[in-house]
Amino acid sequence: MKALDIHIVHTSTEKDHVFAIRRAVFVTEQNVPEDLEFDGLDDDAIHFILYYNTTQIRCARLRIYEDTAKLERIAMLKEQRGNGYGTRLTKYLIEYCKKKNLHGVYLHSQTYVSDFYKKLGFKPKGNIFYEAGLEHIAMERTI
Repeated sequence: MKALDIHIVHTSTEKDHVFAIRRAVFVTEQNVPEDLEFDGLDDDAIHFILYYNTTQIRCARLRIYEDTAKLERIAMLKEQRGNGYGTRLTKYLIEYCKKKNLHGVYLHSQTYVSDFYKKLGFKPKGNIFYEAGLEHIAMERTI
């Protein structure tokens, strides 16, 4: 495995890695109830994982609706934040959607990271709302 590797999850081991990241970030760090984090939609989604060397550090889930995709469950282990890997993964997801001939991408961003998504071309849509007890804003961008 090269130093930085982003790809679609294909194995049960990789899916376990994705779930471990989500559990660490959302359930443990942000106190999201486990039944909300693991919402029964994982089998209908495409999962992505980012490894640095052989360590899993970031993940995302993507669900496709007609000609748009929703990016979900984007998480990075706390000790790996601030190194640009979030930008690399998000750009990878957008490129994946382009290759699938989708026309738009949207997500529900926690408000404290919405500026990160703005830098990647996402625009806020609507009002602030709460999901799992955390403040969010819907954001979208065309491809």
